[in-house]
Amino acid sequence: MSDKLSRTIQRFQAKIDSGSFYEAHQTLRTIANRYIKAKQYDEAINLLYQGSVILAKNKEYTSACDLIVYLLEVYHESSKTIDDKDAKDKIIEVISYIPSSDPGLADLSKRAVEWSKNESNKFGDHDLHNLFGTKFLNSLGESKADDVEKRKIFSVGEFHSILGNSSSLNTYTDFLYQWAKSSDEDEGIFITRAVVNYAYLKNIEFAKECLSKFMAKLIKDSPNYETLTQDHHTVYYYPQKSVINFVQLLVITLCKQDAGHKFLKLFDLYKADLTHYQLVGPVEYLGRFYFNLKLGNPAANQNMFANLMGDLFK
Repeated sequence: MSDKLSRTIQRFQAKIDSGSFYEAHQTLRTIANRYIKAKQYDEAINLLYQGSVILAKNKEYTSACDLIVYLLEVYHESSKTIDDKDAKDKIIEVISYIPSSDPGLADLSKRAVEWSKNESNKFGDHDLHNLFGTKFLNSLGESKADDVEKRKIFSVGEFHSILGNSSSLNTYTDFLYQWAKSSDEDEGIFITRAVVNYAYLKNIEFAKECLSKFMAKLIKDSPNYETLTQDHHTVYYYPQKSVINFVQLLVITLCKQDAGHKFLKLFDLYKADLTHYQLVGPVEYLGRFYFNLKLGNPAANQNMFANLMGDLFK
């Protein structure tokens, strides 16, 4: 950091310490704008990064979010991409200081994810999705919103989680399990969400892993099951939990090639339960997607994940 930039940050900090938050925010924005006009992008980036961190640490979250948005705009103008480790680390750090319940987080998530998209990550960076997914899911525990708003928050958190990394998978699975334990319904309807979502992305490894983690918790807390093993596959059979039985068999089937006939047999066996829990449409889609089966209406929801993405990011 240059001496000039260091002095600017010191003056900014002094204004913050004196409680002149608005003046400090606007002054820093003005100086950053001068750097940008002079194409001194590194100076502008460091200034906005330092300023947003200081504001966030002083709980001036609205102003901090404004500077983070400005930082992303500078990234675009200076052609900084998600492949630039320093740029990525800075944006993840500053966003991490924003509380999970802050209303500015939704806009930040859209802007940051859009910036991070490239040919190898058409849906955006996995680590950014992990950051936002974790924040949105965590916010539900402290939210005073009504049920409709909570469902919206969950949908966004779920979307980011399934596009995240292995850490997201753990957070998402834990959330679904706690949700299942607070309900009297078949636990299978909760973990089926994750399995289907990962399957939409053809991420079968994550589908298997989240199911495995969920089942490890379930068999510990609910030991009234029968263990069935065949062809190196193990299923924990619960007489009163039809969907938990179905989803275990579903994952095994999706891992097999040319298993369309097995998928149809499984689908027919559990169709009444899937209908009851409104899971027929998603499962029919998987049959078309994986095995080219003529199930349901092929014209409807041709790409269910893309439709979900469009709904959330309008």
